[in-house]
Amino acid sequence: MRLIQGESQYWAVGRNFVARVPSDRLGADGRPTPEVAASLEARDHTMAPASDVFGLTVLVTTKCNLACSYCFQNAELPKPGAGSPLRIPGSTVDDTKVADIMAFTRRRMAELDKTSVNLMLFGGEPTMYLDSCVKLLDGCRDIGLAGAAMISNGTLLTAPAAVALENAGLQWVQITLDGDKAEHDRSRITIGGRGTFEQILRNVEEASAKTALKWHLRVILNGDSIKGVDGLVGRLADRLEPDKFMMTFSLVYDVGLGYDKSMRHSADLGHRLAGLHRQAIDAGFTVGAPRVVDCQFCEEVGGTTGAVVNSDGSLYSCYHSAGQPGYDLGTVTAGYEPDKVASRWVNCGYETEGVDKAAARLQGDIVDAAILDHLYAKGQLGKVTSGQPAPAGH
Repeated sequence: MRLIQGESQYWAVGRNFVARVPSDRLGADGRPTPEVAASLEARDHTMAPASDVFGLTVLVTTKCNLACSYCFQNAELPKPGAGSPLRIPGSTVDDTKVADIMAFTRRRMAELDKTSVNLMLFGGEPTMYLDSCVKLLDGCRDIGLAGAAMISNGTLLTAPAAVALENAGLQWVQITLDGDKAEHDRSRITIGGRGTFEQILRNVEEASAKTALKWHLRVILNGDSIKGVDGLVGRLADRLEPDKFMMTFSLVYDVGLGYDKSMRHSADLGHRLAGLHRQAIDAGFTVGAPRVVDCQFCEEVGGTTGAVVNSDGSLYSCYHSAGQPGYDLGTVTAGYEPDKVASRWVNCGYETEGVDKAAARLQGDIVDAAILDHLYAKGQLGKVTSGQPAPAGH
């Protein structure tokens, strides 16, 4: 559980709840009294019923039509004008792999007593192979599709494509923007070097008007893009229907390749991000929920709650490691290899171990307190605690 100090109250953020601790429940030191803290801890440790949902992430392809410099699937920093950077090995799910993945999923669900599946379509860029996305959705519907989301760069997600995916069972789409137009078009570029802001926004605008899909706009900020991001929220609110969209702001990290635009966590940066989230709330967007959540894929060693499947059929512990040499754990046809699981299992964020975790926690607490304070003041606290998917990175 996290105890976060707000403007005039504390917030308790547990695995299954968010609770306000008003000022009359605070002690002389300004923190929740021992009795209140103990009660909240007991609530947090109340075991939630075991989930009967199996989490399945599939990298539809490891290929991508963009050349983003900071992508964690790059094997080196791209060189200006050099086209596509060197990436993890390229592969794509075909019909045989779809069948193999579905057979593996059925076996694992039976072994783990799961009755339905949550599907995440990942890449590369999954919409490069729309038919494979639809076939995976169809396959999961046959075994009980509880939820389905996709992480896409949005460049190929036209309205007809979105309709086809929704008809097959897709519910959520995450789209990443690299700040406002100027910086985005310097950073999130095609292999030929062309900016993509207008193309993405046009596709999202048209697709969101033609479907009932829910959308997560993930705005990535670096040392350059944060300077000009203030106009982005208004620009998006003018062109989109904010009540269909969740918006989050997050930082881009160097994953060991020498990316030099990342920012250090700090209290000042936390207050800056807090202001952006308040701006998004005031514009009508939903924001990411402060939470304490175990990853459905990597938290428990051995894939007992879910699986991450690369497009070549290899198994991994999380989507950050998928396709990376030396992190494979087995295959969908042969299953997990115990020796590899024991030595290679990693958790989300393993490649950013140089991050100052104390500074990151402080910054996160500042942002989350601001979100909760602002929603409480506006009478909208329920908006942040109502079944949103955990933000993902790409």
